[in-house]
Amino acid sequence: MVDTGGVSDVPVRGYGTPTRSNVFGKAVISDIGSYQRTAASVDLESLPSNVEATQSVTQLTLTEGAIGYRSLDVIAGEKAMAVLRLPDGSSPPFGAVVKNTKQQDTGIVNDGGQVYLSGIQAGEAMTVSWGGSERCTLTLPVVLPADALSDALQLGCRLAATDQSAPEPASLTGKPTDTENTSS
Repeated sequence: MVDTGGVSDVPVRGYGTPTRSNVFGKAVISDIGSYQRTAASVDLESLPSNVEATQSVTQLTLTEGAIGYRSLDVIAGEKAMAVLRLPDGSSPPFGAVVKNTKQQDTGIVNDGGQVYLSGIQAGEAMTVSWGGSERCTLTLPVVLPADALSDALQLGCRLAATDQSAPEPASLTGKPTDTENTSS
């Protein structure tokens, strides 16, 4: 059994003819041999236009009579070009990653804040991360343009709240502090 993360109509295969995932994102592959390493994969040639497979192959080895379960990372939604802007008018740095609410990568920021987004849903909130942490949040329009690939969306990115509970790092003085254990 292969799980496509709730995305329906995804063509998956073992070694034979592809089968498609159902409305729950599940598909059964029947041509798997016992005690042999087998690959289950997404048939990339037959994917619907609004679906992308970020992980298209998984391997498994089953014993005789066993039922295996594997997940493939698939993302469904519209595609769009966008330009991201921070509140001060600057753009996120080159290489910043845009993620959806399922924490799936949907785009990587290019020069000038330009980004190709895939698997987006109208009205969805997304996060932009760089330097190892989430830095800002953007919200897609409730109605996406008909041709969002040629007419780039202009998206404002609100800065993420910073964690005020973490204390400031102590300065290096060489003297013990109240919290240091000086006994050995």
